[in-house]
Amino acid sequence: MTTDLLTVDDIATRVGESREYVRDKVVKRPDFPRPTLVLSQKVRKWAASDFDKWMEKQKDKWRR
Repeated sequence: MTTDLLTVDDIATRVGESREYVRDKVVKRPDFPRPTLVLSQKVRKWAASDFDKWMEKQKDKWRR
């Protein structure tokens, strides 16, 4: 079974914000899921399922 992993760019597309905004604000939020894969400070990936669960809780802020 393969886990879909999302990059900062993928998350930015899903929330409709810039890559910079997501990198500087969204992924640093205390309620945002922890990265599933960390290769370096700049290369992190999140499980799509974790992001989707978080996004469901945020539906008042962002519309897909």
